[in-house]
Amino acid sequence: MLSRLKNVALFTLLSGLFIILILQSCAQMANPPGGKKDTLAPKISESIPLNKSRNFKGKKIELTFNEYVGIRNLSQELLITPSVGTYQTKIRPQGLSILLDSTLKDNTTYTFNFRNAIEDASERNVGKNIKLVFSTSNDIDSLQIKGNVKQLLTQKHPENILVALYPWNDSLSIHTTKPYYFVKTDTSGNYLLENLAKGKYYMAAFNDINNNLLYNSNKESVDFISDKYIDLSKNQEQHFAISLQNQDSLKLSKTTASAKTVLYEFNRGIKSLVLQNTPKAQLYFQQEDNKNLRFYVLNQNSTDTIFVQATMTDSLDRKYQIPLKIKFRELAKKEKIQKLDLNFEVRPGPGKLLSPSDSLQIKFTKPVQQWASTGILFKTEEGEIHSLPDQAFQWNQFQNSLTIKNAYLPSRTKFELSINKNAFVGVEADSSQAYMQKMEWQDVENYGSIDGQITSQRPTNHFIVELIKADTFEPYMTVKTSKRFEFIHVEPGLYQIRVIADLNNNGYWDIGNFKLRKKSEPVYFFEGKIKLKANFQISDLLINTQK
Repeated sequence: MLSRLKNVALFTLLSGLFIILILQSCAQMANPPGGKKDTLAPKISESIPLNKSRNFKGKKIELTFNEYVGIRNLSQELLITPSVGTYQTKIRPQGLSILLDSTLKDNTTYTFNFRNAIEDASERNVGKNIKLVFSTSNDIDSLQIKGNVKQLLTQKHPENILVALYPWNDSLSIHTTKPYYFVKTDTSGNYLLENLAKGKYYMAAFNDINNNLLYNSNKESVDFISDKYIDLSKNQEQHFAISLQNQDSLKLSKTTASAKTVLYEFNRGIKSLVLQNTPKAQLYFQQEDNKNLRFYVLNQNSTDTIFVQATMTDSLDRKYQIPLKIKFRELAKKEKIQKLDLNFEVRPGPGKLLSPSDSLQIKFTKPVQQWASTGILFKTEEGEIHSLPDQAFQWNQFQNSLTIKNAYLPSRTKFELSINKNAFVGVEADSSQAYMQKMEWQDVENYGSIDGQITSQRPTNHFIVELIKADTFEPYMTVKTSKRFEFIHVEPGLYQIRVIADLNNNGYWDIGNFKLRKKSEPVYFFEGKIKLKANFQISDLLINTQK
């Protein structure tokens, strides 16, 4: 009897669990099959104050949306103009509250632009153009400035570039003053400043990398109006072309000494360098990464201190007199200096064909103190062996790059470059190994050419015309001209043409100076890309610099 009761109890328990599982399955929430996906973005259903309200004096802003929402990167996405100072936020399932820490200004129109901060909770549809505009007076300011921002040197239209408007005064500087009105560009580089008050303003656009609303010249690209101010009384358009305009002075930032070298690292690029007060023994050095100098211990006692004066010209053509105290670290007792081969590379490299205008370059990892031109030979398929006269060779300032001039290279279609062992000896008594590279001239018919002219109304015309590879945006060929340009022996490919207006005729592009409100030298592009085929000539391209 007891066993029977146990079986009945077990059966009852199992039946109860089965029924509970069925009920849970029936009660489970699920999307109806075949239902439409939610593609609608959230919208404001209620707000305090109401949009376009007047005479609002409160310190609490509240927004309620028509569905459950998520708030994303509010501190970065929310743009409030003019600035309200600090504030606190409280997130709710269908909205948010903003509690201001200070009182709103009188007679001011405020815009709260939420950009991409609001999205619905289910499908993450981002709310578009969610703004709240209100005034603390009887009137709402309604003036606008719109336009586009591009990168000067690439013509690309960047996103999230800060476009800033400042109440004008003579002492205004964008690196110390935060804007009164501001907005950021969209994915096409477009911007729209709305609800602006009448008045005189200064205007700039820059890539505010650290989001502090202040321009940092050594990191952030910029452009600005060249006029003193904008007298805003009606809607306007202003377009900007930003570029990096680093104005930092040239300074020595770090010195690293070893038993073999002393490395000086500077904070910006060095265009040219001359040393004074150098010792009688030749002082070998080279420039690295455009802005660093490395000196070598050759012919110097490591215990000696050498004092030299360096006259340096930076990338802005500013000259500096910088004293250098060169002292090599003494070699430790157990420290051994490892002797390595003197390495180099030949350009064009292995497998690359020579164009009709190419010279050969031999680039070394360090300066060369000795070499023999007779150790460089050219062998043809016909069994001819040629050495070249001294005038065929040209060293650069640092003795680490040797050019073999085009006019002295063999005219045979194919030949071999042969460099004997120990043909070059470096400053650390390291010698080069034997080297051989097969070379071949490219058939002229495998190249194309591009030519055209520049239209300009400037009284003096000096231009730098660059043929740029469209895929990498690297300059491929450069010519300097007053009007017409021609690129010959151009490899087939896709190209763009960039023109720099060389206003001061110094042969390179000059950046602007935001402190002097002097803009960078203008840059223009031929509209569209150019597809060049082998044995093909593209002629009479017209590039307009009058825009």
